[in-house]
Amino acid sequence: MIDLGELMAERSAGQDGPSHGRLTEVRRRIAVRRRRRAVAGSAAAVALVGALAAYTVVPGGKPPQPSTFAAGSATPSASPPATQKPVPGRKIGPFAEYARGYRVVAFGSAPVSSRKAELTWTVRSTDVEFFSYCPGLPDRDVSLDAEIAVNGEPARLSMGCNAELHQDPNPAESPSRTPPGASIGDTVTVTYTVTGAQGTAGTARERPVPTQGTIYFAVAEKVPFADYPVPSRPATLAPPTPDGMAGEPGTRVVHSDPADPNKPVTTTLVWHRGYEFTVVPQTPGVYQVAVNGVRVLSGEVHDYSGNGPSAGCQVRRKDKSFCVRELEAVRDGDTVTVTVTARYATGPWLAELRSQWQDPSAQG
Repeated sequence: MIDLGELMAERSAGQDGPSHGRLTEVRRRIAVRRRRRAVAGSAAAVALVGALAAYTVVPGGKPPQPSTFAAGSATPSASPPATQKPVPGRKIGPFAEYARGYRVVAFGSAPVSSRKAELTWTVRSTDVEFFSYCPGLPDRDVSLDAEIAVNGEPARLSMGCNAELHQDPNPAESPSRTPPGASIGDTVTVTYTVTGAQGTAGTARERPVPTQGTIYFAVAEKVPFADYPVPSRPATLAPPTPDGMAGEPGTRVVHSDPADPNKPVTTTLVWHRGYEFTVVPQTPGVYQVAVNGVRVLSGEVHDYSGNGPSAGCQVRRKDKSFCVRELEAVRDGDTVTVTVTARYATGPWLAELRSQWQDPSAQG
């Protein structure tokens, strides 16, 4: 989840947290396997070159056409009632009210020519995400650069915005908190200010800020899983099947208990410089993996696509950092206990677990 203090500073500096070790290869391999498991008709993950926010396409109909504004006008919005009953498919402006475990609670809009959009937000959660959408830009290969401020104070978060509508939480795993200058119960003004534009095709390069198009900007708050409106269960569901990781040396595949998918499943692995874990679920639920009792993976699944959470970390022999500080005493060759747990699952799942690295660069 996004930490709107520490994480914003990390994004601005372009750095990863120091405890994540060597993650580049692991992230690449996880991304490849997620693509292998993509289901037709499910939300498609995309990456925007030069943008510092991650998104997932929200299916369901044609995006709304941009509104017409007077030059320099802007339209802030107030938060909807906190007790409002979920309505499937409801939109808050152009955004899906519920997506990926979050609920959009306020949005603002303005013409791109004004370079600024605002929203009014009554803070009810410490776990929040910001989304942006800019239809009507003259070139689909242009992305706007923008900065966010809360009550006039910079939030140290840069965001990109283009003509495709996406809503996906940032994959950072650090705990969340409210942005600087905001506390639970406060009503704040959040400003989205365009600072520039760049091309996204080929080599990104700076471009003039266009005068066409509309800025839509939203804030979303985390919804407890038990309160989240998951979609209706399909009439038939395919059983979860291993993906490409299952065929790699050192991988162990464990399955949920046939009688109770929420019963913990435990196995052992020989530790070798880190881990790589993937859960493949059939149904929505909260899925976690722990090593020697230390949680290293926790993810929520809100649909029936079969896409589940993944985590991995590789530590080279001479590295002084650790994947998880609580596991720094574990040495190569030690046998570790791996426990996979699920909550709210209503169908079977499997987990692919490995702690054996074949990357030659890790042997040094």
